[in-house]
Amino acid sequence: MKFKLDYNESQIVLTLAQENSGFLNRFFSNPTKISLEKVSNQERDLMFALADLKSIAETIPNSLKISDGRIEMSHPLVSALGAHTASTLGLPPLVDLVFATDVEGAPGQTNFRIRHDWLRDGQKQPVRRVGSILKTSEGDRRIPAWLLRALLVSESHQTGKDLSTDWEALAEFRRALQDDPEGSADGEATPVELSNFLRNLQVQIADAFSIDPKGSDIDPEFEVVPFSRKSLDDEAVDPSTGEVSSALAELADRPLKEFQKRVREKGALPSYKVGNNRYLVIDQAARPALAVMARMHHANRDERLAFIQNPRRLITEAIESDLRNRGVLDGMTAGQEAETVETLAFPTFVETKEYSARVIGKTIFTGSTSNFQEGSGTTWLPEIFGEPVAQIIQGLPIPKLEELEERIQQALSKGEQTIEVEGDQIAATPSTAQAIRRQIEIVESSNATDTQRDDTQLITTHPAGHPIILDVKNNYEKVQWEAKIAPRPTSAPNVLPQNVVTPLKEHQIASFDWQVQAWKAGLPGILNADEQGLGKTLQTIAFLSWLKAAMASDGSVMNGPILVVAPTSLLENWEQEVERHLAPGGLGHLVRLYGSGISAFQSPGRAGNDTKDGDAHLDLSFIHEAVQSNKGHKYWLLTTYTTLTNYQHSLGAIKFSALVFDEIQALKNPDSLRARAALAMNADFRIGLTGTPIENSMVDLWAIFEQLFSGRLSTLQEFRSKYGTPDERNLLELYRSIFEGHEDTPALALRRLKSEVAKDLPQKVRLLHPRAMSSTQSQTYELARNKLASGSRGAALKMLHHIRSVSVHPSVTTIEEPEDFIKLSGRLQACFDILDQIHANGERVLVFIEHVQMQYRFIEILKSRYRLSNVDLINGSTAIHHRQQIVNRFQRHLTQDEGFDVLVLGPKAAGTGLTLTAATHVIHLSRWWNPAVEEQCNDRVHRIGQTREVTIHIPMAIHEEFREHSFDCLLHSLMTTKRRLANSALWPMGDTNDDAAQLQRMLAENSVSESTEDPVQFAILKTFERDNVPLPEIISPNSYRYT
Repeated sequence: MKFKLDYNESQIVLTLAQENSGFLNRFFSNPTKISLEKVSNQERDLMFALADLKSIAETIPNSLKISDGRIEMSHPLVSALGAHTASTLGLPPLVDLVFATDVEGAPGQTNFRIRHDWLRDGQKQPVRRVGSILKTSEGDRRIPAWLLRALLVSESHQTGKDLSTDWEALAEFRRALQDDPEGSADGEATPVELSNFLRNLQVQIADAFSIDPKGSDIDPEFEVVPFSRKSLDDEAVDPSTGEVSSALAELADRPLKEFQKRVREKGALPSYKVGNNRYLVIDQAARPALAVMARMHHANRDERLAFIQNPRRLITEAIESDLRNRGVLDGMTAGQEAETVETLAFPTFVETKEYSARVIGKTIFTGSTSNFQEGSGTTWLPEIFGEPVAQIIQGLPIPKLEELEERIQQALSKGEQTIEVEGDQIAATPSTAQAIRRQIEIVESSNATDTQRDDTQLITTHPAGHPIILDVKNNYEKVQWEAKIAPRPTSAPNVLPQNVVTPLKEHQIASFDWQVQAWKAGLPGILNADEQGLGKTLQTIAFLSWLKAAMASDGSVMNGPILVVAPTSLLENWEQEVERHLAPGGLGHLVRLYGSGISAFQSPGRAGNDTKDGDAHLDLSFIHEAVQSNKGHKYWLLTTYTTLTNYQHSLGAIKFSALVFDEIQALKNPDSLRARAALAMNADFRIGLTGTPIENSMVDLWAIFEQLFSGRLSTLQEFRSKYGTPDERNLLELYRSIFEGHEDTPALALRRLKSEVAKDLPQKVRLLHPRAMSSTQSQTYELARNKLASGSRGAALKMLHHIRSVSVHPSVTTIEEPEDFIKLSGRLQACFDILDQIHANGERVLVFIEHVQMQYRFIEILKSRYRLSNVDLINGSTAIHHRQQIVNRFQRHLTQDEGFDVLVLGPKAAGTGLTLTAATHVIHLSRWWNPAVEEQCNDRVHRIGQTREVTIHIPMAIHEEFREHSFDCLLHSLMTTKRRLANSALWPMGDTNDDAAQLQRMLAENSVSESTEDPVQFAILKTFERDNVPLPEIISPNSYRYT
């Protein structure tokens, strides 16, 4: 296939050249129409090129559009393509001219500029740049991404402004040239010729600072430590804690000491010479912060001590003053001013691990010392195949992150693909929202502050730059607030309301009865922790319908609206479920408090959210009026955790009859802003829903019950002391106290497994499909395993995840014939053997793959191998409304069986909120060491509504020498242990530091087998023997059935 190339300043368009099958066809037939969605095995290169193009486009918003015979691409996307992919698509080769660059004048002078020329054999060449394409005398050439960034810096720099602007441009230009001086991964390079000045010049940019406390309380001193937020993004900062080490500073050793000396002696300057031809440039926005630090060096003892205790206050004041002096805040409202100041001030100070530890040691630290996230983090990283992952949100303050999260949710609800943030386009996808939510939790856990609370929900004013939130008493170290059991008398019978039109199954009726009994008994809240797929939403809707009817008929029942809080991905599901299971009228009038729906209730002249100033910004007077006239039951509100947090003053003023937290594990960090907001809500009865009450830590359970029945599980300190290190005896005791009733009080929680109550649900069959690694996969695996043993802890963790990736495929970027690409990986071979059988039977299957590039390559192979016109993908970039369209399209097979079909999904993106019962097979090409996540994926298929047997397939890659000590076998053993413990009590199923450490230890063992038996079968049987579980049933030479 050949493409016609067209381009302009905004985009590049490739049009597929149409082919005629013969000379006579020019007269007697139409040209053969070729579709880019149906590429055959014969077009191997194009198949993989399209897959790689789509995977790269996911990282660049609005960069790609493919239709029949036409590809539209942005210039940044074209510049980011590898040489082989670009060549396959008919794009020009990388530029082969020498990029010669130098500077004229000196920074700060009016004639300073960064200039460049394009040379061939030392001679200057006439060229013209059109986006990423360079028009040369020998034809068009493509500019690589790193060089395109440098050119944009050079060409956009305005000469003669000031010294600092020149230094910033010079630093950005030099950094861009350092990004990829060796060329692309394909081995092609664009030669760069630097002048002696630029070659020897080392310029770094600092746009954030920390302080290194010295001395003592009597004579407190500190040194300034410079950071670059971009460098922090590029480094391996621990994502589970958000902590930054001083070792990641821009300077170290002698250059750092030179910088610190000059700051003390000369104060804040635009740039510092810190060595021979080495300079540190201070970002303009960060200079006021450095000026404060330089001034505080010479302040009196009390001022220095106060500054060390809380650097943010003076830094924020200095940045605000600078913005006012420069007119940046002119014309802004008070809310906009506060947001602008906070956005710039908060990330300018980096609270390093060393700073926090040092200040606490000197009794200066005033923040919370409780480790709320102990054991609750994750050691999980994405499958690593060598490419860098951009982190665009690190360093933003919480209010800015929450605003960004809200804007993305609004964009998702409108179907918009991107939002603009300070001139840049950010993809509006569920994965972006999840990343922002995770970053909020990281910042909250590392910057949590103690506040004085009381049970009257006072408003707490935080230091400058912090949100104003509702405040309540906490139970961290002593029980300050304990919810009481207060029976609710009513004449309403325990009968399912007539407006519930969906027949309930036996276990769902039992749940309905339990909820009604718990409500009547006066429990303040309950937890429905049924396994995924048992219909928790339907059970809850049935109870809410009963409660609504009781409020309408019995004047003694507290009358108020219902509030449902759910993740963004489940909002549509809640609306659809209420409409599906209840007669018209449902739960009453629905008030949508999410996305664009929020603007409909914004009070006039009150832009922004409640936490900006502590006032209610939503006009919900109609709800208050309804409650006062005993008509509150006629409304139900549906919102997100972010909206609940941002508008907590508006919502906290309403007395709700019931409050539902769907996926309540979202509140498992008890000191997060969202958890505090949820705790402050005024609700008569609370319901928590989750299929995984404990993922990574026992603290998860305490935090959940603190929301539902505050004080019931004592203090966090006592709970952690008693249950922090779980054993089967203490967890059995805890299980009984929660999941079993006592005297006249129903159980606080309900937990049933499908195997126990869904007797009509077909069984779930589990099969292992081990295959021997190819020689290439074995060699790559051995190399990674050897590096694991020699690296530091952080490096070892990265290498552990690399080993996991290698076990999926040794080289996902390689260009091979589809069959050869499959044969490189034992897992992939097993996967397609399974798919061949499913295809022959005309059945449907879900395939879970984590790595984006593998997802797209896998899809292209599927389409070619099985002649499928389309294979859908749901991953973190799939918009919510599009997800539902894909689900509906796949579920059509239930009413119109169209035979074999495949849906590819990302494990985290598709683990919840989807019903895909049209499939009867699940394949885990990627595998997490969190059994809860894997079971959530399985339960997309194995759930209420499924009428056929479901088979779970686990492909495995076995190293023929390491055998049962191969990574896949060790991972299976770890998951078997975690499942067994979790089924017996409340054992955490999630991934922890201990899991990673255990896998590292097991992999480091020198365990080469000398057995002459079949290595694959030997590995599987030995794995089950090691796990002390029944041996699997051998159903074929390559497949094993296990329980």
